[in-house]
Amino acid sequence: MPSTFVTIFVSFAIASSTIIYKTWLTRRSPLPPGPPRKWLVGNMFDFPTSRPWLTFRDWCNEHGGLVFIDLPFKPIVVIGSVQVARDLLDDRSRIYSDRPYSTMMEILDWSWAFFTMPYNSEWRANRKYFHDHFRRSAIPSYHSILLQETHVALKRLLEAPNESHQHLRNFPGSSIMRVVYGVRSAAQLREYVDLAEHAVDSIRRTLIPGAFLAELISFLKYIPPWMPGGMARAFAAQYRPVVQQLRDRPFDEVKQAMAEGKATPSIVYSLIKDMQGEGGYMTKEQVQIARGIAATAYAAASDTACTFQVYYHKAGDYSHMHWQTTATLLFFVLAMAMYPEAQRKAQEELERVVGPSRLPDFNDTKSLVYVHALMLETLRWRPIAPTGAPHALSEDDVYKGYHIPKGSLIIANSWAMLHDPVDYPEPDTFNPERFMTKDGEIDTSVRDPTTIAFGFGRRACAGKEFSLSSLKIFMASMLHVYDIQPGVGEDGHPVVLSAEGSDEAIMYALFDISASVFVISDAGSGQLSYDISSIHQASFESSGASHPRHRAYGGLSE
Repeated sequence: MPSTFVTIFVSFAIASSTIIYKTWLTRRSPLPPGPPRKWLVGNMFDFPTSRPWLTFRDWCNEHGGLVFIDLPFKPIVVIGSVQVARDLLDDRSRIYSDRPYSTMMEILDWSWAFFTMPYNSEWRANRKYFHDHFRRSAIPSYHSILLQETHVALKRLLEAPNESHQHLRNFPGSSIMRVVYGVRSAAQLREYVDLAEHAVDSIRRTLIPGAFLAELISFLKYIPPWMPGGMARAFAAQYRPVVQQLRDRPFDEVKQAMAEGKATPSIVYSLIKDMQGEGGYMTKEQVQIARGIAATAYAAASDTACTFQVYYHKAGDYSHMHWQTTATLLFFVLAMAMYPEAQRKAQEELERVVGPSRLPDFNDTKSLVYVHALMLETLRWRPIAPTGAPHALSEDDVYKGYHIPKGSLIIANSWAMLHDPVDYPEPDTFNPERFMTKDGEIDTSVRDPTTIAFGFGRRACAGKEFSLSSLKIFMASMLHVYDIQPGVGEDGHPVVLSAEGSDEAIMYALFDISASVFVISDAGSGQLSYDISSIHQASFESSGASHPRHRAYGGLSE
């Protein structure tokens, strides 16, 4: 009986509130064009539950670069062109930089993470500290760590090829843990990455449309877990302690190591020293900021890294740094297996610029023009967050005569922008040379896809430069060591690979890289006068031995 009463009461509350909301909304016309709305429910039954970026693209093609989607309590405006995104998210960023409130993020205690914060002074303070450590000029100080972790990953790919997916995940996770907390122990790195993935799993689960009614009826967050309707509290009881461990545990270990004089230089070490000043004391607010900044980057070691994509009612900011790196590397491997000519051209450039006696380093990257174009094309060809990170409008706005209501969820459809045939002819084809001139230089007249893939306005990803540096050195190093080819199926024939990604918020290549086989092949396309098996945890040492390039098989194993 109590459960039936709650259901009836909630249904009545939703219906009544929706009628009031619709009445208010219709008084503020004209709204941007969009799919036809039905009375009371609006576009609720039109909203795509699978690959929404494709439906959004079709709606924008039909109605224009700005499309209004009417959902109960949550008007959504989809931006389908770069120009509209620039006009609103960049030029009017003061009012387009907010984040929608999420009940589940509050009760899970993610409020410390600045990607969940509303656009206010607290967010600006967190963003400033984060930017100070991940701005372009700061990245060279992390090059040695990125090189070391790249070399370790290459060695692990050779030693345990059937765990290739995990190696690609460990590379960004290990890199960020060393940069942020100074962690060097392989066992501790794996433990911390597992903790991050467990905590971020709470976000993955809340991303499921309609998973928690508390997102629509916020008072349900007060219902105890043992009562009907207490699902939100029950879920929070399971995950909240893990989220708090993510924030506190590695940070507290650095503080303890500093007190004992054993701390390794890291971002947290620098934050604490800077905030303490000569007095050696941190305010409660400073401790909170330092914990949040560090854990924000730490959480990025997970695949989804706290990206709140919207299918219905959830949104937030994101730190691209390492889910972007991991997922992009998966699509990179797929592209190389599907487009061997592009792989061959990159390898020829590497052999010409780097030579056979060593691995690439950051001194080579400016000369690796084709590799850079290949990275740009990977980011464009299969954007990892195809609907971007939703913004929220903090006050009513008017754009080209259309009223955009305060509180609207603003989705920049990155997929449509990165597959615009005007900017990128034959957009479904993987073609790095679209970014190059006939003289072999980067063509600056072609729109840089990183200006779209990493977001817009004041909420654009602060870890962009770190992510790009990670991607480029790893791609170059992997191609200099391995050939990447389709795997062999059970029938003995090469696996037919597909460029289709998953239909989740974060796109992944739908091929079995976890079962890939990395074997030494006498048919390798280049002779390398070093032994990759001699790579050590902390450094790369040339052995002088002669080995051919190894062949990496993407897809199903033999």
